[in-house]
Amino acid sequence: MRQGLQLTQQLNMKLMLKPELQQSLHILQLSNYDLIQYLNEEAMENPVLEIEAPPISLTAMGKSSQYIKRGADTLWGVQARKETLEHILLSQLRMANNPAHLYKIAAFLAGNLDDAGYLRISAADTAACLAQPEEAVEQALAILQSLEPAGVGARDLRECLLLQIARDPLAVSGADKVVGEYLQLLAQAKLDKIALQTKLPLSEVNRIAAYIRGLQPRPWSASGSEEVVYTVPDAFIYQEDGKTVIRMNQGALPQLTLNRQWDSVPFMKEKLKSAMSIVHGLKQRQVTLYRVILAIFDEQASFLSQGEKALKPLTLRVVSERLQVHESTVSRAVQGKFVRTQFGVFELKQFFCSALATDSGEHASAKRVKIRLKELIARENKQSPLSDQKLVDILNREGVRISRRTVTKYREELNVLSSSLRKRMEG
Repeated sequence: MRQGLQLTQQLNMKLMLKPELQQSLHILQLSNYDLIQYLNEEAMENPVLEIEAPPISLTAMGKSSQYIKRGADTLWGVQARKETLEHILLSQLRMANNPAHLYKIAAFLAGNLDDAGYLRISAADTAACLAQPEEAVEQALAILQSLEPAGVGARDLRECLLLQIARDPLAVSGADKVVGEYLQLLAQAKLDKIALQTKLPLSEVNRIAAYIRGLQPRPWSASGSEEVVYTVPDAFIYQEDGKTVIRMNQGALPQLTLNRQWDSVPFMKEKLKSAMSIVHGLKQRQVTLYRVILAIFDEQASFLSQGEKALKPLTLRVVSERLQVHESTVSRAVQGKFVRTQFGVFELKQFFCSALATDSGEHASAKRVKIRLKELIARENKQSPLSDQKLVDILNREGVRISRRTVTKYREELNVLSSSLRKRMEG
């Protein structure tokens, strides 16, 4: 071991963002709804900034029907948007007394839940996007999972059920152990094996199983909110003469103007500077969003003619390298942003898919494989449902290399029960 003093030099480089850039990044990340709330609040505090609410078109999520026209002031009080899971969770987060950095992470996670309330982004990816330690992400996730509805923010079915059991004062003793250690046996209805391994009476295992079957595999559906959710598309995407056309929805955002009568007032100079920064940030948001959408649909051009089944593997890194911007910028740009296509309204993050190898040497997107799984299960013999292994065999014959574990994972993400439980329900 070396004696004496050892001098080490460590160079830590941190990107110090100017307030104007921080504001631009914040504006970029906001959804249309949240952006208008933000602009409204800023205008109330800054007399230099004047806002004119635009006429706006709303559309039902996932519907291909015509837009529902609303009056000029509608966007300032769109009640339906508040009924989305994200806004319900954000409302609860605002009322909780959590540190600011954990609130921001939890809000980011709330925006990455799927339609059933499951979290579809890893702690590592979240930490990378937000430049936060994974420990802080896990703390924020615990906060999110403590909110209503119970089970929200779970990363898989097992965690969803465990979250509900932990908060249920009437939970049957032993239910958490069965879910935590014997969920696969439970799905296969092998209660006798569970009884043998837990050393519990079969009657008690039956009671536990009955309780677990009463829990909600889809926490958001359990909330009872089945109303149509309306949103504002950020852009319209279509093909014209074989070319992809992107038309930004200029009517989705208000018009900002500066009240120049304050120019000569000395103490209003900072207000004027702030207002100009917001105007610039809003313009920059539209430019960046357009570039990101263009890059996405250059990669996913086949979607416009064939729909979701034609989606290709795509990552944030591919788009960021194409645009020569940081991945976090792309992540902010797609967060809470929607586009209208001939197949309906889609959130931009839906166009990012992981990849699976095929026999042809190409790659199939996870989204495409999930759609195929849904098709196979929808057409199966309900008296003899397809097991996960049978689904693997079919996909392998179709040229998709996939493991049984991955099929099980995708099936659970689609909130489809195992073949044994599907058969029992039919019976």
